[in-house]
Amino acid sequence: MLTLMIRLLSFLTACLLATQTYANCRGVDYREHLPTRVETWLEQQMTATPFAKGNHWIARKGNKTLHIIGTIHGGDARLSRIMRGLRPVVAQADAVYFEVTSADIGPGFEAQLLQNPQNFLLPNGTTLERYMSADGWMKFKSWAASMGLDLTVVARLPPWMISSFVVQSGCRAFGFGNQRGLDDRIERFATRKQIPIAALETVGTGLQALTRIPLRDQVRLLENDLERILTKIPEDATAVEAYFEQSTWQAFLLQHWIASQYSKFSPAETKRLHDSVNESLLDWRNRLWLPQILDIPEETAVVAVGAAHLPGRNGILNLLKQRGFTLSTAPF
Repeated sequence: MLTLMIRLLSFLTACLLATQTYANCRGVDYREHLPTRVETWLEQQMTATPFAKGNHWIARKGNKTLHIIGTIHGGDARLSRIMRGLRPVVAQADAVYFEVTSADIGPGFEAQLLQNPQNFLLPNGTTLERYMSADGWMKFKSWAASMGLDLTVVARLPPWMISSFVVQSGCRAFGFGNQRGLDDRIERFATRKQIPIAALETVGTGLQALTRIPLRDQVRLLENDLERILTKIPEDATAVEAYFEQSTWQAFLLQHWIASQYSKFSPAETKRLHDSVNESLLDWRNRLWLPQILDIPEETAVVAVGAAHLPGRNGILNLLKQRGFTLSTAPF
């Protein structure tokens, strides 16, 4: 077991560093290729969604002012212009809050691995072969071999970990430790200006959000990821492009439609899978963050979190509105 954990730690450390090196996204914005019926549906859904657009909002209540900034975790040259506009906002803040800070990521991840190794391995010594379909397992083995991965290690990992750390691209900067994103730029600027920074969650909370996705769903999502890679369809740049139009929620609404273009599952099942992920990664974490945001002691603070956490009934903005905050858009 100890030998396996050492190999696992080495493998995941390599993956952690790799998430910092992916090139900029050069995929396809699928919003430009929607059938009329899907385009109409998307417009209707956006209209019905609270706070569907906007990457910078100001929430006010009493003497408290919170600048809620929706970020993107991967790097893009267009962020330089956005950061120039946000510097005065950050410079005037009494504190800046992030999902996690860069100081938490490396040590926090390793500590979680050592303290909770069961979260980083499939149960009871099993491998992915037990959970995947026969076709999915064959594709997984072929893909792992093409990537030069050690099957004896990677097949022991839970599917969420493979999807988050290994199945990467410039258009899909998931995992921990991503550099050059807006979070990273804001944090570095705040540190230079000696503005206090803090985290809304620990690395352990972020990992828990992933582990609470049912294993069956994790497996099916991984099989979807492999299907996407092996069919050689254009990378999905929709989320990146929508972000810079301050319409990130469009990409999340379209997740299941885009996936259905290559998924072997039914459209209904594909939508269910994405809803399962979004409930854990977005809604569940938003609810956990809310008490901490409400308890922010500073009169003026910046809260910089992934842009997908802002919109929707369970989004940060609507949750703050329900607690008596007045919301207004701000330049971005």
